[in-house]
Amino acid sequence: MKRPVWVVGAVALLVTGLTGLGSPAAQAQSGGVDPVPGLPVYLALGDSIANGQASAPEIVDYATTVAGWRANGYVAQFDAVLKDRLNCLPAASTKARTGCKALQVVNLARSGVPAMDGHPAKPGVTTQIVIDEQLPQAVAMLKARNGDANPRNDVEVVTITVGGNDIFGPVTSACLQPVPSGCAAAIGTAFASFSTNYAAILGQLRAAAGPGTPIITMTYYNPLPYCAIGQANPAAGVFADWFLEGGTLPGFGTLPAGFNDLIRSISAANGAKVADTFGTLGAGDFVGGSDCLHPLRSGHTKIAADFVKAMFG
Repeated sequence: MKRPVWVVGAVALLVTGLTGLGSPAAQAQSGGVDPVPGLPVYLALGDSIANGQASAPEIVDYATTVAGWRANGYVAQFDAVLKDRLNCLPAASTKARTGCKALQVVNLARSGVPAMDGHPAKPGVTTQIVIDEQLPQAVAMLKARNGDANPRNDVEVVTITVGGNDIFGPVTSACLQPVPSGCAAAIGTAFASFSTNYAAILGQLRAAAGPGTPIITMTYYNPLPYCAIGQANPAAGVFADWFLEGGTLPGFGTLPAGFNDLIRSISAANGAKVADTFGTLGAGDFVGGSDCLHPLRSGHTKIAADFVKAMFG
């Protein structure tokens, strides 16, 4: 059966949108993978949201585009708060300066990137891509810094935003059609695969970081009401609320636990805090139009505030 145009658009936009940044230009995606020895680190992993993406990728001067995304993204904004509020300079003296002014950001996140400069395209980041590309670097850094005798060079905070690419494409493809006969199966398969990978990621991060290092995950917001897809069919936004948060939706049934509930429960099992962004972003916080995922700077500011709340209460 032929799907409505808005359904096909939903799948395409969400699959390409929920990404991080993989650029052929190494400097565009390294984010400072080799930080200065002896100084503390804030380590970020994930997809395009963690990468700060606020619009469709620009192929011309891509490194500059990436730098602009990152400078305004939630990771950079959260880092500014950490530098001011986090005490990561242990010292015996009661007059020791508080704060973490020397904190370095290592952002391993990336976005999906088109083929350029003779390099093949890279898809948007999924949990499996985090396992393959980002987790080995993250675990090695955590073991080296948090496992040595120098408390001043520790990875002080770890954040991760990933999973959208695992879920949105398969679920919207199966469910947003006139007769969603394969919807329940698609949700079950996508949720199970995500849960396995997400638990593996957080388990390895926790084991390498140690019990005292804050790890903060992120639930996903619903951008569909604020873009062309939701404007063309308001049911898309209602559906996204349902599979993100669970509950009962006429025509689809009851979902005991939504996607965000999986993030919350797996995070709790691994001693991770959760920055809960569902319902936080609204009108004026998204790129909008045909971009049905990425926040503007105001949206990233709200996401950063959720990370601050998770970190400091």
